Amino acid sequence: MVFQDENEVIEVVKALQSVPNWVNEARKVHNKYRALKYGDDYLKLLIEKIEKIESADRADARKKYSKDIRDMFGRVFEPRQNVFNASGGSFSLDIASNPIKEKVIYHIDRFKGNKSIHKYLSEYFFELLDVDPNGVIFMEYVADEKIYPTYKSICDIRYYESNGQNIEFIVFEPKPSKSNPSIYKWRVVDSENDYTVIQNGQTFVIDSSSTFNHPFDEVPGIVLSDYQKLGTELRFSPMFEIEQLSEEYARDKSVLMLYKFIHGFPIHWRYTQICRRCHGTGRDGENSCGVCDGKGHLGKNDVTDILEVPMPRDSDDIKIAPDLAGFVSPDIKTWEQYRIDLEKLEKQIEDTIWGTHRVNESKSETATGRFIDVQPVMNKLNSYADNVEWVHEQLLKWVIQWANGSAEAEYSAHVAYGRGFIIESPDVLLKRYEDNRSSGSNWTVLDKLLNEYLSSKYRNNPQVLEIEQKKIRIEPYLHLSFKETKEIYGSKAANQKMLFGQFWQEADKNKTVNQLKAEFDKYILQSEDANKLSESDKTNNALNLLSPLVATKVLEELSSEEIRSLIGKDGSNPNQQSNP
Repeated sequence: MVFQDENEVIEVVKALQSVPNWVNEARKVHNKYRALKYGDDYLKLLIEKIEKIESADRADARKKYSKDIRDMFGRVFEPRQNVFNASGGSFSLDIASNPIKEKVIYHIDRFKGNKSIHKYLSEYFFELLDVDPNGVIFMEYVADEKIYPTYKSICDIRYYESNGQNIEFIVFEPKPSKSNPSIYKWRVVDSENDYTVIQNGQTFVIDSSSTFNHPFDEVPGIVLSDYQKLGTELRFSPMFEIEQLSEEYARDKSVLMLYKFIHGFPIHWRYTQICRRCHGTGRDGENSCGVCDGKGHLGKNDVTDILEVPMPRDSDDIKIAPDLAGFVSPDIKTWEQYRIDLEKLEKQIEDTIWGTHRVNESKSETATGRFIDVQPVMNKLNSYADNVEWVHEQLLKWVIQWANGSAEAEYSAHVAYGRGFIIESPDVLLKRYEDNRSSGSNWTVLDKLLNEYLSSKYRNNPQVLEIEQKKIRIEPYLHLSFKETKEIYGSKAANQKMLFGQFWQEADKNKTVNQLKAEFDKYILQSEDANKLSESDKTNNALNLLSPLVATKVLEELSSEEIRSLIGKDGSNPNQQSNP
């Protein structure tokens, strides 16, 4: 959208002297989601007194000792990083002008803080999307020097009109002038111009010195969420469907924390002993007893943690010794039930986000479990990847237009994110591979499972991953053990499998797969020739020590192939020296 003239811009600013209702609502949501996910003002916003159940003192104590729930969100949203770590994907960029192409490549590799566009999105996009679905990624630039992305919170935006995630025009929150706080500066951006409007009371003028044409053919901003409430500009966050469950989780966690403080300490009890000096009166003549401090019984200096029970009378038929003291244990069942309820809530949150939840089959409580059904997770990840892929292309387009100086740049660019998602831990994937191998699954399935395992294990070490993937393409009889290879394919095949380990230790891993394959084939031939020569030498040396009659008998028991290895084609002994 392009404003027809400056008066239209001023009329828009005049109409936005108060914050629109949908913006106020979006700001409330933003603050609540920040409290849930990051703990900002967590106690103030989320830990409220439970009316008619909880005393004011207990509510204050719960606020004081409650911990936020960022750890839970870290676990349930963890699979989402697969969008940026998945195998596959492609990128192509073709610009007619080489200088412009070099400039574009330089800036997309140093998009923000020396991070590429891909790296920038992987670190910030989902974090911003979760807590501020109505926020905007907005491109700023400095003439011909640099271009960079900025995050504009909904708290910094007075209004915008959108078209999907694109923006028709945007009005930012006015800022007071440094020289005169009663004067405000408004920034308004449409598809062609970046306006500055000066407001002094009810007077509005365009500041021509700060107003300019930008090189983009649209507002260079993207609304973070593509999930819009029908009939309004309000957007939904991925946290929208789990908002109430998360608040319940936060409350229950705070209740458990308070329970642990109140009931988590065993209470020491003991029978009281009558003071021998005052005989329980607490008085020593006219003065307070100096032995028991006037209590009438003996006790510790600090008795706040001790429940003292009066000593039974002689007539009471109660056995005292050896149970003169003890501990009242906490209510472990209630404690355990709180913990179970939190685990169930987390599973429910995970089910709501992904359509399934994980189970931990490992003995380690910190290990990432497997998803019961991976298909709904794959579907959700594909949806996330579609959105991020589109955002990436938009940001790339604006960098190209800026480098070109106008929106008329001639270029071809394509961004495709990989869809080879690895959503389970290496331990789970390795076990699945081993189970399928034991059950005799075909090698196509085993190849896929082994590649998934390696991709998961080395996802943060691409150099090692590349080497391991080369290795599995070269190793003979990959999915068979040495024993299985020998039983099925014979000793020669088993020998090749054994030789591969030696070869791989010495191989240059920087070479291509085809080069390594050729070198391994050569390595096998050399090893076979060496073995044949060695066996021939051993046999000839043994025959030379035997009498002619015994040697003849031995030769009769050898196969024709073994005999040919001992003698030349013309029937002569290859080891016999010629007689001069």
